[in-house]
Amino acid sequence: MKLDLIKQELEKLYWRSPEWTPTSHREILWQEPEPNTWVQLIEKPGEYSADQALLLCKCGDRQWVAWIPEQGEVILHEGQFY
Repeated sequence: MKLDLIKQELEKLYWRSPEWTPTSHREILWQEPEPNTWVQLIEKPGEYSADQALLLCKCGDRQWVAWIPEQGEVILHEGQFY
């Protein structure tokens, strides 16, 4: 039973971003992001930009308009942050 729940969570993660693989237990438990939430970026978009982003609004199936300090507004795929 528990294994089935884990399998379902992993399938959700796969559909979120096929290239993404979980590297820790906290990344396996995905929660749907909400606007006005700070998220941790997996990769910084620029050498001098912050490693966190503020989600502003959803703009697609799995995409968000976000603001990154020292970078500005960007479009992020849900596989780019946790």
